[in-house]
Amino acid sequence: MSPNVSTLGRLRIALSNLSKIPPTKIKSPASQPRRASVSIIIRIRPNLTTTSADDSIQAINEEDPLIIDLDQFWDLNWVNQGKPEIFYIKRALRDGDRWSGQMAFPGGKRDPEDVDDLDTAERETFEEVGLDLGNTKQFLCLGALDDREVTTTFGKKLLMILCPFVFLQITPNSLPIEISGSEVASAHWIPLDHFFDRVLTQTWDPVSVDISSRLAPNSWILQRMLQTLTGRLHFHCIKLPSIVSFIKSPPNTNIEQVQKEHLHLWGLTLQMTSDLIDMMYTAEEEPPRRLDAIRPKFDYPDVNFFIWFFLRENRGQYHRKKMELATRRTSWAGGWSDYYSAVRKALLIAIFTRSIFAFWLLRQSSQYLLSS
Repeated sequence: MSPNVSTLGRLRIALSNLSKIPPTKIKSPASQPRRASVSIIIRIRPNLTTTSADDSIQAINEEDPLIIDLDQFWDLNWVNQGKPEIFYIKRALRDGDRWSGQMAFPGGKRDPEDVDDLDTAERETFEEVGLDLGNTKQFLCLGALDDREVTTTFGKKLLMILCPFVFLQITPNSLPIEISGSEVASAHWIPLDHFFDRVLTQTWDPVSVDISSRLAPNSWILQRMLQTLTGRLHFHCIKLPSIVSFIKSPPNTNIEQVQKEHLHLWGLTLQMTSDLIDMMYTAEEEPPRRLDAIRPKFDYPDVNFFIWFFLRENRGQYHRKKMELATRRTSWAGGWSDYYSAVRKALLIAIFTRSIFAFWLLRQSSQYLLSS
């Protein structure tokens, strides 16, 4: 991040870009009409160090109780002296949930009763954490990031179209979080400046996943073969700091506590966070390396080499478009299709060469036994 631009300044650039750059919208195909929406919620935490919290909030509310537009919002003293934060949830551990236990933005699948994708984001957020994003005295909808195609492992099958919307909390009050249902385990406000620390965001400390059960869910024999031939898949993740969290505690009550263990941000939510950070630079600036720039890797170096080799054209295309503010996120997202294609080619080569080697080894062993 440029030393001349604060985190708050970066946020202001992003909100301006959101208002100017229309998001890429993806129409659901007839073969898979399922859609889902998530809410990326940003707030400015006021600096309450000078006076008591109650006195400060009262003074802030008297300063301007109703925000009409962003220009008015940025003129407020508590905004200029505050710290931006992003809201995340941690999904509960549930059998059959593809994203069980992962960090996520609040949201969910579109219901037939929903008016549009935005209505889905607002309804699901209220149901999951109790925040009323439709309340214009508390939140402004600033726009949306590009729609995303959510697919099965290696892009074999389209699962849904995901629509991320960006909201700004315009009140200084700490709004109550009411976790309900069985899908959310905890909720967390994460400081935005954490995502501008290049050491924290680019350090390779991955989340490792055994993909054999996804590729061959009905055959344990094939699963064992895949584990041997391809190994695990490792996803780049960002460790989020220990902060104050909201957790669900029975019976249906929420308590606030300090999060002692690190949270791991990866996968789709990291990709959307990376898109948001990418919006925090002007068209004249060269953006830094994306938060999700490191594609998933396998255990075996030869597989990773072949993937890198097959992606050489994709890397060149992205670097050529790196200065195109309006289209570079779409270009990067499109690169996942190239990545999936490269993975399939690399795995075929790896499985073929390993099979040839295993056959040769067996033949040599047989000849040795016969000769002895």
